[in-house]
Amino acid sequence: MTEAAIRPTAAPFRADGAFALRMATLGATVGPAVEAEIRTLLAEAGTDPLDASVIPASDAAELVVRHDLASVDELALLALPIAGELARPSISGYRVAAVGVEAETGALVLGGNLEFPGNDLGTTIHAEGFVALRARRRGAHLGTLAVREAHPCAHCRQTLSEAAGADSLRIIDPLGHVLTLAALYPWAFTPAALGVDADSPARLPWPDLAFVGAEPPVTIAAELLDLGRRAHAPYSGSPSAAVLAVRPTGTFGAGCVESVAFNPSIGALQAALVELAAVRIDPSTIAEGWLAKLDGGAVDPEPGFRALLRAVAPEASANVVRWRAHG
Repeated sequence: MTEAAIRPTAAPFRADGAFALRMATLGATVGPAVEAEIRTLLAEAGTDPLDASVIPASDAAELVVRHDLASVDELALLALPIAGELARPSISGYRVAAVGVEAETGALVLGGNLEFPGNDLGTTIHAEGFVALRARRRGAHLGTLAVREAHPCAHCRQTLSEAAGADSLRIIDPLGHVLTLAALYPWAFTPAALGVDADSPARLPWPDLAFVGAEPPVTIAAELLDLGRRAHAPYSGSPSAAVLAVRPTGTFGAGCVESVAFNPSIGALQAALVELAAVRIDPSTIAEGWLAKLDGGAVDPEPGFRALLRAVAPEASANVVRWRAHG
């Protein structure tokens, strides 16, 4: 089932009929050309995996001018079909798309929903979460989020609420809704409720991580440490990170991102699989998976790591190492 098969729902917020008509017209006239140019830009992106499925701000500005668009908002909405191509809805059949605009850079970050047959439904990554994770991995926050209809599910609203500046996040759609997350999710349960700082990719909350016992290969170790130092794990105090090796392409990794609500926390392997999906690599080609977890931590990500890796890459080796957080 495609995303177009999902019927719009009755909304308590007023849409902008004139804007909706304009977006429908743009979609029918310049939409195909915009999509073709975006595909070309993505195909010509550099070799840095962090730039995969991202439209740099300079290119976005050129597209806006070349196609006589009124704003980057319109471009983000026209990019939704390309973002939907990143989706892997192998269970539900619902292909969901989201396009984020980074507050710091103005770059557009594309994402789709990921589902993992043979594993728990709780490991699903929603399109909004995909985009938020990618922006975080790139060291940025989301300033705007474009979706098909401006009502991300409650799971996504809670996920988005974990980030610094979340209240001012703009959520837009082709129907003409322009909402802040605070308006869509009033009186949210946020990190501040537990006296915790909101998640910020600029921070290094775990600067003193050090391996205990056997260590992974040097390059894997360095990547795990970099990712683990940036992990958002203030509630369990148990930072973890995962790195996936795909030969001969390279490695892809991420740290865990906990939620003040505990669930929907996002495990390190889930976040790493987002990085893999952004470069459109089939996870079945993973050769090795590495997890670094806290020695004696309050939570243990290892069982989930092994189960999810086995589901997406049955032939991959699962390797687990431990570290301590000194200081």
